[in-house]
Amino acid sequence: MRRSIWLPAVLVAGLVAVAGGSWAYRQPPGADAGFVDSFPVDRAVLADTGHNPYFILEPGYQLRCLDGADALVITVLPDTELVDGVRTRVVEERESRDGVPVEVSRNYFAIDPGTRDVYYFGEDVDDYAGGRVVGHDGSWRSG
Repeated sequence: MRRSIWLPAVLVAGLVAVAGGSWAYRQPPGADAGFVDSFPVDRAVLADTGHNPYFILEPGYQLRCLDGADALVITVLPDTELVDGVRTRVVEERESRDGVPVEVSRNYFAIDPGTRDVYYFGEDVDDYAGGRVVGHDGSWRSG
């Protein structure tokens, strides 16, 4: 099944925009600016609610992307989920064509209240055909 490019485009745009802020990893002064393969994160400070200029992780927030009869509705739910030892906020995506569901996913995010960096912990995906769940392609969770 074709995966919508809407959410990745929205997420990439947000992450690219955030890269100009605190999202980008910065080497300490005097450190070698070579290849970086680890990004230390204090998981104990991550929160399931918050926002930065590009990402709103507050229950009730909703984003609607419409293109003719196609729609993607992204809703920050009141639900939380423990993923890889971190309490994450559930963000639901509902994609439809001509009013018929194509995909519903539950995405898991947490935010660092100090830096306001947002971390993605995976998603559970339901793919639809003819109004019925036919698969779970793309599902994954951190850890």
